[in-house]
This record gives sequence, structure tokens and C-alpha cells, in this order.
Amino acid sequence: MNKAIRIYEVGPRDGIQVMQHIVDTDLKVKLIESLVKANLKDIEVGSFVHPKLVPNMADSAEVYEKISHLDGNFGVLVPNGKGLSRAQEVGAKMFNVFFSPVASFNIANHGKTYDEVFEQYYIALKDIPRDRVRVYLSMSFHATKKQMHKAMKDALMLGDKVVLCDTDGKASSEQFYHTIRRALEHTDNVAIHLHQSTKLMQNVATAYDMGITEFDCSIGGMGGCPFVEGSKANLATEDLVQWCKERDIPCNVGDLSQALEIVSKIKNHQVVLG
Repeated sequence: MNKAIRIYEVGPRDGIQVMQHIVDTDLKVKLIESLVKANLKDIEVGSFVHPKLVPNMADSAEVYEKISHLDGNFGVLVPNGKGLSRAQEVGAKMFNVFFSPVASFNIANHGKTYDEVFEQYYIALKDIPRDRVRVYLSMSFHATKKQMHKAMKDALMLGDKVVLCDTDGKASSEQFYHTIRRALEHTDNVAIHLHQSTKLMQNVATAYDMGITEFDCSIGGMGGCPFVEGSKANLATEDLVQWCKERDIPCNVGDLSQALEIVSKIKNHQVVLG
């Protein structure tokens, strides 16, 4: 039997953060409720970044409070110790952190060097169990062998799960293969975060064939990195589910139609009435 694929849903955060209009808080809550109803249990529901930098995440505390009673594993993105403290104040227990083996990304996103970003996370997360931390390595597939080995060792000091990100969707097939191979030399607890490209589903197949069984997805294909030029939408949840069905790969995801209807409302600037 084929190994099951686990989907980590990032639509409510990574998908919505790049919207040019402010998305209604209750619509975000409805989206998360619909995802849980479809049996998606691992969901990134918000981000505790500075609201002026990412205005659509300014209500993450309110969203978290409104969905915390649901049956799921709800993660939040935290950029630093201050963001972690804000997340903890609303009861968040699962944290996503991010940095890059590529120096320029850290300057653009954090305004800090690689070592400065790592040190701030290391200090902030010292009392957080590693199994509650998901470590994103942005622009992974453009890193050199030396950069990847250092980033993997550092990432595993912060969390158990390392997520390799094709942030700009421009990784070559060779870069994709070798980066995954290098990551697997350190741990088999690796997930993949993909953005739209001509090789998108080819990359999914390559990763799966190499033993990767966890993928970030965004319902409706929403998303993209606002700090990386040319970054396109995320791998769509429904596309990966369909890919799995065509290959008899279990993914344990139910009916996504309600969630997709809400995505349509989000894209069309609608709000929850009544």
C-alpha cells in the first residue's frame, strides 16, 4: 500500500496574508471551520508579525480565540520573541518559525543577518518543546551544500520538523533533488512547501518518491511570499488531494467544496453577514 500523505494547510495564514484587501475576520474563522470539517487537522491559522508589515494578520489573536475550541492542531507564525509572547497570550502552543540559508532573504524579511535571526529564535524558544516548533527554511533550494548543512543543524536545535521551501518557485529539478537529499542526511522529519511553477506536480512526485510524506498546501491555491519578487501562489490543497486520488495515495481529506466557496468569497471581498 502507498504511504499516506499528510497535508499541512496554510491557507488561513500564508494564503490570506498577500491579499490586497483586508479579509473579514469572521470569514477567516468560517474558512478554518470548513477546513476542520473536511478533516484537515493541521492548520496554520495566523501570524504574529507586526500588523503594519502584514495588515491581513493584524486580527490573528482574535481569529485564534474564535477557533481554539475546534478539533485541530493550530499553528501560528512567529517572527521573533515578541511575536511568540503575543501568540502565547492567546493560548497558542504550536509555533512556526522561519529563516533562510540564503543571507539576502533574512535581511529582506527580518532585517537581520542569518546568525542574528537564529540567535533570537534560539533564545525565544529555549523553553518551548521541540515537537511544538515547525522550522521553515525559506529559499532552501537555492542554498549551497554548505549552507544547507548549517541550516539543517541549526533548524533541528529549534524544532523537530524542518520544512524546505521553494519560495520563488524557481528551483531546478537538480536543485530540488539534491536539497532534499541533503536535508534527509540530518532527519527524516522533513516537509515540503511549494509555490506554483512549471515543475510543481513533478516536484511533488520527486519528493514523495524520496520518502517525503508531508506537504504544505493552501486551499484554492491562495498565497505567495510578499517579500520575494515573483513568488506565486501556493500548491493548492485540492490539487494535491486530486493527485493523491489518481495514484491511490491516502490523504484522509474530505469534501472541500465548502472551503472552496469561502475562498471565492475571500477573493471577492465579501464579508460574513448576520
